[in-house]
Amino acid sequence: MALPDTSGWWLSMGGNMKIAVVGGPVGARASYSVGSGRYDIARLSTALAGRGNDVRIYTADGAGEVRSAGPTLTRIPLSRGDVDSTDSLMPFIGEMARHLVDAWSRDQPDVVHCHGVSYGMAAQLAANRWPVPTVQALHGLGATARRRRLGRAPTDAALKLEKLLARNASALTADCTEDLDELMRMGCGRTKLSVLPPGVDIDDTAAADTSGLHTSESLRVVAVARDFSPAQGLSCVLRLLPSLRSAELTLVSTDDDDPTEILSLASEFGVADRVRVLAGAGDVQVASLFRSADVVVCPSAYEPSGRTVLEAMAAGAPVVACASGAAGDMVIADVTGLLVPPNNREALGRALRHVLSQSVLRQGMGLAGRSRARSRYSWDRVATEAEFIYSTALARHGSKHRLPPVGVG
Repeated sequence: MALPDTSGWWLSMGGNMKIAVVGGPVGARASYSVGSGRYDIARLSTALAGRGNDVRIYTADGAGEVRSAGPTLTRIPLSRGDVDSTDSLMPFIGEMARHLVDAWSRDQPDVVHCHGVSYGMAAQLAANRWPVPTVQALHGLGATARRRRLGRAPTDAALKLEKLLARNASALTADCTEDLDELMRMGCGRTKLSVLPPGVDIDDTAAADTSGLHTSESLRVVAVARDFSPAQGLSCVLRLLPSLRSAELTLVSTDDDDPTEILSLASEFGVADRVRVLAGAGDVQVASLFRSADVVVCPSAYEPSGRTVLEAMAAGAPVVACASGAAGDMVIADVTGLLVPPNNREALGRALRHVLSQSVLRQGMGLAGRSRARSRYSWDRVATEAEFIYSTALARHGSKHRLPPVGVG
């Protein structure tokens, strides 16, 4: 059945919507989150506000802050104040839902965008009392991780929650096409699904000083992942280093992970003097490393958000990544970088040697990647796509839009 024509509604609204963004964390803790399943909701909300929408972020994240003017930040109070992660919010879903019902009874949004399972469940409960379309973002889909057998498999209960949220939401957003395909395999209708990737800020000013980062004339390879576990692939890149001539390798974990094991491997392979290991690196440090890199490698077999790829492209670095997850969407093969099959060390080694052997190729890929990051993944472009998703969800919501609250008061 065809969706109703929303063009008249869009013109009558003047492009302005009241958008509730429910999720967290907000601010510095979400600014760089390789493989964590987080989404920078503050930047998305700021871009939406910049396009003339009335945006309010609802979060229980006590440390959050909005980095620029535009959206309004509203704290969701909890009966216990020591909740330090979104995983700890499950016992407070009812409290959060009651707060949202109360808030929306005074200031009803047109559409709600939920990030995270706990926040999504609370928002959907509130939407049962105050009818409003909910768009559920699913970051780092558990069903995809189980299919790929990556790391610790999600529990059956976690997968059931994903399916419950997917079934009840007016629309769904995934970070990458692979997750969208997985949602269709779960039985979700294609008309409810959209890919909404993260955005990236392109810094057009002079690059930050990188002196002291690249201390020799050797080529530099930078590899970034969430941690140093085998599933993230950093140890695979280390094993390839002896075949990369005199290249230097910087291994970066964005978690404060113990590097002892991977440093022992470097010593075992006789390349410890060519390896630098950074644990708990922040976004500024990672961006500086990308600007000093001759190639950035993203070896994880499944990275749904693609934040590493985007930051590397924005910094003008060529990318070698696995043809899966978000990298498969973001990297144009042989133009902005090279894509290799997941878990194929031989192919990864060939790709790295190919890029490192050709300076003109590296320069061309870096320029093309920066151009693609600017044109395809600017936050304004992402916000435009989000607006279309919201308007489609409103059209599907149909007659429930702006109805009086059900069972309130």
